[in-house]
Amino acid sequence: MNTTTPQAGTFLNIDNLSASYGGAWVLQDVSLTMNEGEFLAIIGANTAGKSTLLKAISGLMPKTKGEVTFLGNDLLKTPAHIVPTLGIAHVPEGRHVFTEMTVEENLRTGAFTREKTANIPDALARIYHLFPRLKERRTQLAGTLSGGEQQMVAVGRGMMLDPRLLILDEPSLGLAPIVVEEMHERFHEIHKSGVSVLLVEQNVSLALESAERAYVMSSGQIEFEGDAKVLATDDRIRRAYLGI
Repeated sequence: MNTTTPQAGTFLNIDNLSASYGGAWVLQDVSLTMNEGEFLAIIGANTAGKSTLLKAISGLMPKTKGEVTFLGNDLLKTPAHIVPTLGIAHVPEGRHVFTEMTVEENLRTGAFTREKTANIPDALARIYHLFPRLKERRTQLAGTLSGGEQQMVAVGRGMMLDPRLLILDEPSLGLAPIVVEEMHERFHEIHKSGVSVLLVEQNVSLALESAERAYVMSSGQIEFEGDAKVLATDDRIRRAYLGI
């Protein structure tokens, strides 16, 4: 398989990363790079270790070894509550909105690490432009929203951080196809605005269509890496993940 070589400007680097919840290692010697401005996808089966990899980046794994750096910062030595201050916004699988808080209150929590001088009203305006439905529901309790609307809140909350890297973990999980398409359109808008996007997506076809490069994980290891459009035509990928 032809693979792409990352260009200069790599700002996320993972080298021989292994991670465990205490027992067996879920990740084993995983290495990948991401350049600033990229739209990068990670695909694989449910047990491949994709979410574990994202948690390791965000400092949420209890046991790790190897190297993870972001803009020169050693993320494995950085407490999880400090990671967002470096410019990393992690939108976890399952959305996890604050159900008893309003939409706008949820969004405001995403700006907690920003400087006190940050213009929160302007940040909110950008989110409401990105997701007009949230503006209509800004005073509504997040727990009363549909699944798609809650995902919008989760992504909007991450964008309130004004991140350099947006990490999206299974954003289409449990959503109707029309909502999934809408969300991916917004992800492209976010990317075009200058934010690097790291996507883990159960919809492999859509992930490869959206991303520029992709890594394929299997059993806690990287199996393939390359141009997303090339991977989408690879017979091994098509048989294993696309049912072709």
